[in-house]
Amino acid sequence: MLGYAMEPYDELTPFPFPSPLGIRAMGPGAAVPTRPLKRIKVLLIEDSRGDARLIEEYLAEVEGLRFEVEGAARLAQGMERLTRPGVDVVLLDLSLPDSRGLDTFIKLHAAAPHVPTVVLTGFDDEDLALRAVQEGAEDYLVKGHVNSNLLARSLRYAIERNRRRSAERALRLTEEKIGVAREIQQKLFPAEAPALAGFDIAGVSIPAEATGGDYFDYLRFPDGSLGVVIGDVSGHGFGPALLMAATRAYLRALAQTYTDVGTILTLANRVLAEDIGDDLFVTLFLGRLDPGTRSLQYASAGHPTSYLLDGAGRTRGLLKSTAVPLGVLPELQYVTSEAMRLEAGDLVLFLTDGIAEARTPDQTPFGVDRILDFVRSCRTSDARRIVNDLYQTVRTFSQNTPQRDDITAVVLKVSDSRLGTC
Repeated sequence: MLGYAMEPYDELTPFPFPSPLGIRAMGPGAAVPTRPLKRIKVLLIEDSRGDARLIEEYLAEVEGLRFEVEGAARLAQGMERLTRPGVDVVLLDLSLPDSRGLDTFIKLHAAAPHVPTVVLTGFDDEDLALRAVQEGAEDYLVKGHVNSNLLARSLRYAIERNRRRSAERALRLTEEKIGVAREIQQKLFPAEAPALAGFDIAGVSIPAEATGGDYFDYLRFPDGSLGVVIGDVSGHGFGPALLMAATRAYLRALAQTYTDVGTILTLANRVLAEDIGDDLFVTLFLGRLDPGTRSLQYASAGHPTSYLLDGAGRTRGLLKSTAVPLGVLPELQYVTSEAMRLEAGDLVLFLTDGIAEARTPDQTPFGVDRILDFVRSCRTSDARRIVNDLYQTVRTFSQNTPQRDDITAVVLKVSDSRLGTC
């Protein structure tokens, strides 16, 4: 045991350490202030005062670090100390009055698995050292074969390795939670549109982060008509995603009773205004498609313009916003547009602003003209192909730089005998 006599001690004992003010003697009666040293709190579980004193002397010699050593003579005392915070690393002897051998480390590690522990023992046994490291020890040092630099380096590395593993565990846990949140949100989007004779409908939504504030949905109204929804909560991430989910729930509930889209937005706005803070709002387009008359009515709460193209790709209608976003003016009455007759070959494109505002690395925006040119060139493809290829075209245009905003699009096509590809 380093050649020192065994001198047992029973209570937690603070060993001497350099001045907490960082003062070092520079000669008789002289002292000058130095830069504060990085403090490392060591719990030394060791029953020999002689060995403990030598260890403390070793650590006091280390330049640039300030080790504060707190002692415990028994394993039980050390484990009790670790129930309280303030210990950066443990230095553990495997031969103690109340425990001996590898079981000493195993018990300590089970009680405090997230505190890094370095074994410092008189057992010069390679098999024991290997087993201790396999069980979770950061290092295994043998008394009589250490010096101040080796001991300090082992303690520092133990702390850093433990911090890295803790950060990796936290990252994995965060990624798992984010993955679950993303999966839940994606399940809120319809996998496919309801089958509707004479129409082909498809939508896609890709968040900029794990979750987003964009939203699209299809609603079945009591009279058999179909609601088409596309919306965008300001910002992106978890907060907007939660608000998007609430908006979806309110609209679905209201669609069970009402068919007028202006009335639905009016009622949804009143409820959402209570949920939304000053820094959030929801732009939302709600259309009502009557398959019997092939007509479309809508109300738009501050949402970007949607586009009605004819079979030749000409723009024959702009579905502009009719009022401010949801959540801004609680008592606002939203008005339903006049019905628009849809013809065979017509295509209606609903968007969020993430598509037009996508940019190249030199900040050139994709813009509305490119959107319409692409859709015109692909208008004879099915709706699913159009929305998927539109997203891929935008990402190619952006040269696959990080997506700046959520991207959502819905295409509604009126059946035509023609069918082609982009």
